Amino acid sequence: MINVLIVDDQKTVHNILKSYLQRESDLKIVGFAVNGQDAVNKILVLQPDVVLMDLEMPIMDGLAATKIITDRFVKTKVLILTSNDNEHNLNQALQNGAKGYLLKTATAEELINAIKQVQKGYFQLGLELVEKYIYKIVKLEADLDELSQLKEKFEVQSETIEEINNKFAFITTDIEQKVVQHVEATLDKHKAFFIDNHPNIEFKVDGVDYRLKKLEKEVYNISRLQGIWFVIILGLAAFSFLINLYNS
Repeated sequence: MINVLIVDDQKTVHNILKSYLQRESDLKIVGFAVNGQDAVNKILVLQPDVVLMDLEMPIMDGLAATKIITDRFVKTKVLILTSNDNEHNLNQALQNGAKGYLLKTATAEELINAIKQVQKGYFQLGLELVEKYIYKIVKLEADLDELSQLKEKFEVQSETIEEINNKFAFITTDIEQKVVQHVEATLDKHKAFFIDNHPNIEFKVDGVDYRLKKLEKEVYNISRLQGIWFVIILGLAAFSFLINLYNS
């Protein structure tokens, strides 16, 4: 014998379900409750095997009651019976421990079979919901296939972008080297001139950073010293101009 507690705030629903279940000799309705709190209180006394639980009820709804029942009464199984096919409610009911989810449009035969299967430990989902979620699964597979194709296209485009980046990096490196070589050549020309004409000056050229390393001896000719600084500043300005031009 499977003892059943019916939980719904509508008396009409109580009567309809009673007419369904009283046909079965191995099913017994042990009581009725009008909300979730009422159901929790009656389980302590009635100890039903299966609870037919509505979701939308005053005081305590079916989702909250399902959570309490499945936590406190491990031998009692909850089968949701509702007019609400909302996916969120279904997911929440399952998370709260419900062993099945049927719509109130289910036939008497489907309801009776679900109660018996839930009592045995099998999960039950209404036929309408099965069709609905099969459609969602099929659609999901199609969406996943489309996403896979997009992913492949993106990967190809990414490879193309990577090739462009590599080529651009090569080009920019080549330009940078040419700029450096040009500036070095210009400074080398001036360096050679000043070293030939003033051996007390030593230059250090460092690819990007060009600076005067030191003056080994005091330069007595002020006009020559001013000329040296003018050339160095001119070289650095030219290099800065080329770099800014390249970055823009």
